[in-house]
Amino acid sequence: MQPDADTKIASRFDTVIYDLDGTLIDSAKDMQVAVSRVLADHGLPPVTEDDVRIFMGQGSKVTMNKAFTKYGETLDDEALSAVTAEFVRYYEADPVGHTTAFAGVAEVVLGFDRLGLKQGVCTNKFERPSRMILEHLKLMPPIIGLAGADTFPVRKPDPRHILMLVERMGRTPDRAVMVGDSIHDVEAAHAAGLPAVLVSWGYTARPASELGAEAVIERFDALPQALERLASR
Repeated sequence: MQPDADTKIASRFDTVIYDLDGTLIDSAKDMQVAVSRVLADHGLPPVTEDDVRIFMGQGSKVTMNKAFTKYGETLDDEALSAVTAEFVRYYEADPVGHTTAFAGVAEVVLGFDRLGLKQGVCTNKFERPSRMILEHLKLMPPIIGLAGADTFPVRKPDPRHILMLVERMGRTPDRAVMVGDSIHDVEAAHAAGLPAVLVSWGYTARPASELGAEAVIERFDALPQALERLASR
């Protein structure tokens, strides 16, 4: 980031909230392994990484429901809760075996930290594995805030998921921005009063360009420039 760009960004934003899966990290392989182990326990074939990228985004229970539905299996709430708990056990046993940060993430996060921006993650993944991943990838710190699916009574696309995190970080939403990959990130951000920036490579069936975000980036290292443009509006 250049000095003039830094000044523009810092004058408009003091908080950056990120989605996790498909935005900061590529976790599809580890998710695919855990989901497929549950399916195997129930006599079903594995899912693919591409399947998982589409299934993710609304929490583990929705992911597991979509995985079983793929094979024509309909689960009642009790059964769905049971297989979700099974998935969580498998996944939390090793959530970092194949998971990596996308190119440019570490550098941008460090640059924002040097600029004095507070950074947090708002994800529909449970808090414990999210923290394990962020710490393993040395993204936490500089990222200091984390709200998982089980941190608060609500989760995205409910805007309170973001708002509660921003408040916990000691900031206000008027100077925050949301960076994500899906319609749920855009809906939650806009309902919370935040502009949204989407990455183009995320875990979503619909192209990011169709989801109504204020900006879409093709590389993570383009995020500072996107925030500079938003700050100039």
